[in-house]
Amino acid sequence: MNHSKKTTSAFQHLNLINLSVLKEAVHLNNELILIDNFNFASTSDDESLFFTQYPVKLSFTVVIIVFSGSMHYRINLEELWAYSNDLITVQKGAIGEFLHSSPDLQVAVIAFSNELFHMNDHPETAMKMQQMLYENPVNHFSGETIKEVLMIYDLMKKKITETDNPFRKEILQGYVRALMYTILHKLLETLQQVPAYIQNNRQHEIYMQFIREVQRNYQKERSVAYYADRLCITPKYLSQTVLKASGRLAGEWISDYVILEAKALIKSHRYTIQQISEMLHFPNPSFFGRYFKKKVGCTPKAYQKNIR
Repeated sequence: MNHSKKTTSAFQHLNLINLSVLKEAVHLNNELILIDNFNFASTSDDESLFFTQYPVKLSFTVVIIVFSGSMHYRINLEELWAYSNDLITVQKGAIGEFLHSSPDLQVAVIAFSNELFHMNDHPETAMKMQQMLYENPVNHFSGETIKEVLMIYDLMKKKITETDNPFRKEILQGYVRALMYTILHKLLETLQQVPAYIQNNRQHEIYMQFIREVQRNYQKERSVAYYADRLCITPKYLSQTVLKASGRLAGEWISDYVILEAKALIKSHRYTIQQISEMLHFPNPSFFGRYFKKKVGCTPKAYQKNIR
């Protein structure tokens, strides 16, 4: 991918259309993309086909199955490593950055839109999965589990080529559900914990609506009152509900999204502090600097200097 062009958004966004044009990709209407490097020798140049070495915000959910080798990457600015039999799950809205891979890396990448996979029939399970994968984006599984995941992947790859099958989308939707529920089941077995703050359906619904609104508007709107108004509830009720549903304050979710993007922009070394301030719709760089320092503990310029 060519990132030399000046972007008009805060930073690069990676979407399914970008992935679907890759020659290794097979796809379903830009809703489901399957890519692997099983049929050619892996090199660092090859891996650039799958991943970009510039921070990007994902507009889809991606599952990466590591069969051999290793990869080094960042998710939401946290540096992580994945090795053989590891499974990486990155949710829509996350900021990801590929750093490096070993020459023997073999991976399969499954990327899909949130519209293709939803868990409306199991809202508590959806909350559980979202929180567990947010806290544990990379997980190590047994060889048996990886084989099961690979079997699902192979079925998906075969079915996605049946363009004359009128039920292709519905079948693939079922495979995506089987994949994600398999991952959740194995996570529960591995972690042996269920978050204590899983609450009732109404709390879950408000929390999910709040997160979706934050993901869409955090660059411009940073007050809890704004989001409460969007959801037609009081700020106090929104704060209490989000705290019960997620274990975190609504204001913390908002500021975390703002600071996460600010850090990604600073790390990219593509923009001045003033430009970043404008991208995030702060009144001026001084206001942005005070906001950043309050949340991070240092000024944007100090943070930029420390990561050079």
